[in-house]
Amino acid sequence: MEGILISKTESICPECLKRIPAEYVEKDGKVYLEKTCPEHGDYRALIWRDAALYQQWRKAAVHADLVSGKHSSLGCPFDCGLCDHHEGKTCTAVMEITYKCNMNCEVCFADTEKVKYDPSTADIRKMYETVWNNAGDCSVQLSGGEPTVRDDLPDILHMGKWFGFSHIQVNSNGIRLAAERNYAALLKEAGADLIYLQFDGVTEDVYQKIRAKKMLDIKKKAIENCAEAGLGVLLVPVIIPGVNDEQIGGIIEFAKEHMPVVRGVHFQPVSYFGRYPARMPSDDVRLGIGDVMEELCKQTGNEMKLEDFVARKRYDSVCAFSSLYYLDDSGVLHSLTHEKRDEGLNLASSHTDFPKKANIFTNQHWRIADHRWITSGSGRQGGNDMKNFIKRVQEYTLSVTGMGFQDAWNIDLGRVRGCCVHVATADGNLTPLCAFHLTDAHGRRLYHTGDNGALCCDFMPDRK
Repeated sequence: MEGILISKTESICPECLKRIPAEYVEKDGKVYLEKTCPEHGDYRALIWRDAALYQQWRKAAVHADLVSGKHSSLGCPFDCGLCDHHEGKTCTAVMEITYKCNMNCEVCFADTEKVKYDPSTADIRKMYETVWNNAGDCSVQLSGGEPTVRDDLPDILHMGKWFGFSHIQVNSNGIRLAAERNYAALLKEAGADLIYLQFDGVTEDVYQKIRAKKMLDIKKKAIENCAEAGLGVLLVPVIIPGVNDEQIGGIIEFAKEHMPVVRGVHFQPVSYFGRYPARMPSDDVRLGIGDVMEELCKQTGNEMKLEDFVARKRYDSVCAFSSLYYLDDSGVLHSLTHEKRDEGLNLASSHTDFPKKANIFTNQHWRIADHRWITSGSGRQGGNDMKNFIKRVQEYTLSVTGMGFQDAWNIDLGRVRGCCVHVATADGNLTPLCAFHLTDAHGRRLYHTGDNGALCCDFMPDRK
């Protein structure tokens, strides 16, 4: 393997999951992560197709203060929870409240059908306690599996509000939200602040390929019912090259048409783990956040611009982007964000409270305030006075973000140590999401939840 060295880090072998050295290199204008396992050979994963843009975004990286976590005897990523080598606190805590699901998708990062444990109410209380004791009032996402298969989901939401969490998301495929007209209102009354809705495209063929069934009408009905209840929705597309990457602009247009109940779009470029493993994915099936940003600009006719997208002000700054727009009454998006990429203009530091800033953002933009009366597609009215303009900006903002999860081929342990999205387990552990769901080349998990709710790791590093 050859190329211009950019930086060095650590990764793991996709076959044995042992920790090995890795390097970021530039070759033919692209950025790759390269590594060699003494036993299983060489691996190379495409990270960004635009090396110049990658180098610009790296300037935003900030190393945060270390967490005062448990002592790490094995080293990253083998004894998470959080260890004393982790950088920064939790910005979003994911609580997997069920491993049951009412779908069997072709793509499933969690691949929960392999897990037999099903959390009790007492276990879920312990998860809340873990999050509160470690992170305080951070954003909480109830996930799974499919959380709405639990009939006690309203009680679980009530419990979270009792603890004091100000922002609780429900991760859902939308089936029950569509089938039961009053269900969205029930969840909102119980404490749900946002539906984190699986939404992969604007044509049925996309759902047939990714979800193995027609889902578009179900998604539309779920959004309609959420609009009636005044419960905000974030569209969450998994983007797969050759399947739905040409619908990125169409998803944005759909979001615009369904504002203000749709609060944003969170793009997740496909990664190769869980129920979607592969043998060293080739470059043509790799899609990074740089590709998503470029397609957003291209497919919206430059209504969105590259300078609108802001890098994550943490290590690793190239793992995510965010942007915010308001929709004027003629249906055009206007950017409210602008990235300053010149070196020296980044005002963030290791003492910046990144989780607090992230939680302020989600509370402001990923929810519908209780005083608003929302009907999908309504509210596009004229008026040039400042009061109407301010109201318009407050209600018709669209968050457009993206984050690609790591798989066994492209995982960077430095990025894992800087991750602020953590999975809570009933035994008091918080684990970076990319480590928690990581699988090897054969689909075997690094971590799993045991029958008693404890975090289990089946792979151990070579101590030699």
